[in-house]
Amino acid sequence: MRSALAAAFGLLFAGAAQAGPVLNIDKSIEKVSGWSIGVSKALNGCLAAATYQDQTTVWMGFDGDKDEAFLAFTNPRWKSIETDRVYRLAMMTGRGRWKGPFTGVERTNERGLYASGLKKGFVLDIARAGAIDVIFEQKSIARLSLSGSSDAIDAMNDCQKAVVEAKASAGKEGAKAEASPKKSGGSSGTGFFVSDVGHVLTNHHVIENCSEFYVAKFGVPSIPARLVASDAQNDLAVLGTGIEKPVVPAMSLRPRIGESVYAYGFPMLHLLAASGNFTVGNITASAGLGDDTRMLQISTPIQPGNSGGPLLDQYGAVVGIINSKLNALNVALAGKGDIPQNINFAIKTMIALNFLDANGIPPTVGTKSPTPLDAASVAEQAKLFTVHVTCR
Repeated sequence: MRSALAAAFGLLFAGAAQAGPVLNIDKSIEKVSGWSIGVSKALNGCLAAATYQDQTTVWMGFDGDKDEAFLAFTNPRWKSIETDRVYRLAMMTGRGRWKGPFTGVERTNERGLYASGLKKGFVLDIARAGAIDVIFEQKSIARLSLSGSSDAIDAMNDCQKAVVEAKASAGKEGAKAEASPKKSGGSSGTGFFVSDVGHVLTNHHVIENCSEFYVAKFGVPSIPARLVASDAQNDLAVLGTGIEKPVVPAMSLRPRIGESVYAYGFPMLHLLAASGNFTVGNITASAGLGDDTRMLQISTPIQPGNSGGPLLDQYGAVVGIINSKLNALNVALAGKGDIPQNINFAIKTMIALNFLDANGIPPTVGTKSPTPLDAASVAEQAKLFTVHVTCR
């Protein structure tokens, strides 16, 4: 296996002995497991970078136009490396030893070694290796733990998809709502109880194109549910579970701009805690994109998988249903300027109440606290009535 990988390495670096573009994250997207993810204008694609204690920075990225990848190492102490000179570099991992040509590069106060034209599969293998020993001129110049690099690769893939979508929609609307991710024909999101006979409210886009539905509270096995009603225009759906007398939150119809609001849900379960995530923000506008009066604009951080979850006020009452977030990367790539921050949206409770009433599901009137609660108390209440929704 090692000899096969070594042979593959030589093929992967064919034509790679070229000076690479300046390594730089022009637009930062997020941080994942210690790696910075962003967009490189020079590459017209996405990259990830992580700096270690010995000042070595590892760079991995995708070339947006050529569907290829690159790998680079830089360090401010590597002053002897000559720009544009071709060097032979070896890398050792638990999976094998690889050799190939790297080009000397310089960026700000650092110098380094850069290889382009790589197959994405090779970069994925390096990322999954767990640790790497970089050998230069028969000496080890860096021994690096690649902890978190697989998560970084996943984030880069998501970033690259957004870059491709942004190019395809150039000249079109720059803002796009992010739905819950669908994997292997399934979907994952959040919901909450709205009746004393176990009805669960969620988003239409969470259960769209599914025929089997399940709900679960953390620590309790999933149970089957049935689709009772769905409204694609208002992005709402309600599931029947048969659970009797669940905890049901109060509904508030008087959200105020500036008030603190909280989101509880089950985002990105392949990365984040399965017990649920709780985030804090504010209502920043009384309407959504294009002055859509059905929506609230909020600064509360949300991620794919939060869709359909409750947006709560300081009294533990639901003021909205988490719906979408502004696709900041698409906006930035469309030339709108800086990356927008914390621009997210929730459906107003009045819209949800009208939807439930129209489908013969009078919601149970929950009880809200007579006095404001601290954030920890709101989170404890949210755990009682919020559920993880999956379907396939």
